[in-house]
This record gives sequence, C-alpha cells and structure tokens, in this order.
Amino acid sequence: MDSSSNEHPATVPSEAKEENEHIIQATKSLRRHMGLPEDPTENPSSATPSSVGPTFWLEVAPPSIRGAKCRLDVCTTNIMPGKYRIAVNPGCHSFRGHQSPDYYHVGCFEKIADFSQEDFVDRVQPVTRNTWQFRNLNASSVLDGNYLLDAGAERLTISWKQAVKKLINERDGVEIEDDTSEAVRDLLDNAGSSKFVPREIPDADAFELRLLSSTLAPNESDGSEDTEEWNLFYEFQMVVDGDQKSLDNRHNLDMTLYLWRDHVTLATSNNLSEELKERKEKELNPKAIRAIKRLMVTPMPDIQGAFRRGL
Repeated sequence: MDSSSNEHPATVPSEAKEENEHIIQATKSLRRHMGLPEDPTENPSSATPSSVGPTFWLEVAPPSIRGAKCRLDVCTTNIMPGKYRIAVNPGCHSFRGHQSPDYYHVGCFEKIADFSQEDFVDRVQPVTRNTWQFRNLNASSVLDGNYLLDAGAERLTISWKQAVKKLINERDGVEIEDDTSEAVRDLLDNAGSSKFVPREIPDADAFELRLLSSTLAPNESDGSEDTEEWNLFYEFQMVVDGDQKSLDNRHNLDMTLYLWRDHVTLATSNNLSEELKERKEKELNPKAIRAIKRLMVTPMPDIQGAFRRGL
C-alpha cells in the first residue's frame, strides 16, 4: 500500500487548524481596529477606542494587471478586476505612514466580520454615485465607470443591510420606528410593477427619482395582467424576512451577490457552454432577462446636476 495515502489525511486537520487560527487572529485584529474588544463577550467599554472608525465599502475592483491581494492571510487568490470586494477604509495596515484600505473578497471578509452584530452591519456602505466621494476616490476614475456598483448590486446590498438590521433588532427586542414616508417606501419597493403609481415626494432630487423609477426599479412586469411579476429581492436576496436562521449564515451577502452576478452572466453572455444554455432556458424567461439587463447597468453620478448646483 502506498504510504502517502496514509499520511495525507493526517495533514488535513493540521491545515484546517492553522487556517482557523489565522481567521481567529484576523477577527481579533478587525475588532481592535473597530475599537471593539477582541473577545465579543467582553464589555465594549473595555476596548481601546478607535480614533477613526473604518467603513466597510462594497465596491467593484478597478482595472489592474494582477488584481489586488486579499488581506485574509489564508486566501491565496487575488481580487480580480470587475469582482465585488470589500474595502476596509482606513485599513489596519499602513505603508510609509499612509493608512491605505485593506481589500477582501466579500466571502473572505464574512469569515472575520460578524454580520449578526449591528456594530459590523452599520459600517457596510455600497460605493455608488452618491457615496463615492466619501470613499475618497479619484473623480476621473469613477467617471470612467470604476468602483461603482451596478444597479442590481446596489439595491441588493442596501436591501441586505436593512433586512439584517431588522432581524438583529427583532432578536435583541429593539423596536425601531421606520420614519420613511409611504411614498418613498412605495417607490423603493414597488417601482417597475404595473401596479405602481408614482406619488409626489417633496424636496426629492429629480435625477435620483428618475433612476429609482427606471434603472434601479426592483420589479419587472409584462403589464397589468401580469400575475407573476419579477422581483429582484425575491430572486436573489438570501436574508429571509422574519427568519432568525438567516443570521447564522455568515456568507449571506456573498451568496446574494454571487447569485446575482451568476444570473447576469447567464442573461448576457454569448459564450455559454451547452450546460449553461440549458440552465438559462430553465431559469430565465424573457422578462427576467430584460430585468437583469436593465439592472446590470451602473448608475453614474449626475455631473450636469452638479454643475448646475455649482459643486
């Protein structure tokens, strides 16, 4: 018998143990960076306050030759251009005195960030036409279409954050009053449906209203007689309203975005294998393809509006 066959299984637990130790240390480092105690069971007041609280920016990796290194030590795969990633800004690491962002695959970051806790969820922000300046990005790069999330990923990320926070509050017995007006909530939830009737929203930005009513609309309909309208959140959101078990899934954000991007590929690629062509035939009807093609577009900043406002 080949002796190597006896030795190999013994190495697996050792490798898994080492990887787990790396993740534990990375988790502690992130918590320290956030000003939280390393041990989540400790009182937060025992931690050293962070001078600058980091933001967890969800963005699209920009063009580069080799991609960016994932900061999780046990990950050996670079984050390639066009992939979703988390940019922790400011990062834990400094280079020549400059504290640059730390980049992670979304799934890798979920291994060390406890998104069943509000301290972590609150720091997640999508990089969009409205937030890129707070990420301190170069304007020309953003206007070239870099970093910004596509419409589908933007809506799914915001929906994920709201759904997770709602579950956390329900678990912890915290009652939060939603002060969003009915007209705004109706726009966010029902735009694109044949039943949606726009209502006046005082002081709302006209450019943003147009986007939310069109490109960013979560629904797709074939008309007033359509009884099975397509809905972005129903199709891809992995966090289930009212289901506390959703908080136990550490990778629900990565799974949501993966499912969305996977269906973008199915809907738009001209180079599908026979197997994927069969999947497309089974999973995507013309309405779904139409919706995905609309939501895969990246909403850009309102440059003309900014000039008019003198910004």
